[in-house]
Amino acid sequence: MKKMMLWVTLLCLTLGTGMVTAAESRIYKVRHVAADDSLNMRNTAGVQGNVVATIPPNSSGVVSTGREQQLGQSTWAEVHWAGKSGWVNKYYLAEDTAVQAAAKQAGQVTQAGQKAQQSQQGSNIFMRCGGTEPFWSMHITESQLKVKVLDGMEYTAPVEFRRQSENNTSIAVVAGRNGQAGALTAVFLQKVDMCSDNMSDKNYPYSITAMLDGQRAMSGCCEMSGAQ
Repeated sequence: MKKMMLWVTLLCLTLGTGMVTAAESRIYKVRHVAADDSLNMRNTAGVQGNVVATIPPNSSGVVSTGREQQLGQSTWAEVHWAGKSGWVNKYYLAEDTAVQAAAKQAGQVTQAGQKAQQSQQGSNIFMRCGGTEPFWSMHITESQLKVKVLDGMEYTAPVEFRRQSENNTSIAVVAGRNGQAGALTAVFLQKVDMCSDNMSDKNYPYSITAMLDGQRAMSGCCEMSGAQ
């Protein structure tokens, strides 16, 4: 009995400290934020963390890493947005199903179409993207999303959906699936004043936030590039 009571006490203490848990990576949009306000993204979970970025109201393309932390009555989620990373109160997030729905409505790419698109691999590169920790890269063409992560993840997904934001022309969304029954890869590109890869002195004109194969969230920078 004493051992059981001790175990329960330790469990309660652990939960009270806000233990980080893992969940599925998802795409969110901002809610419950006034038009003249913004959602603070902090370097750690909780209101005591330093603000590293502010997300405008009604923004979309907020991609969770899957890491969450319970602090009191609030759940905090680690997210990527517009090339920035940090923690936000999940109360202000709502799952954004628009991209998934649009990609589904676009229809599955046929096998013949996939072969035709794969034959174009490496050509007409119009966006070259990447980030660090871990090192990852993505080449975005008119027909393909080519993904490579240093730890071994590598695949090519045919583009099924491409659209500019209806209320912000500096933002575009590109999405596709790794195989006919594969998970969605959704990419959010934004034109920015400058984006740093935190490794070189080079500044890039675009930021990227991506959900890779429905399971991993990455952020980084992009540049326009000619054909390989």
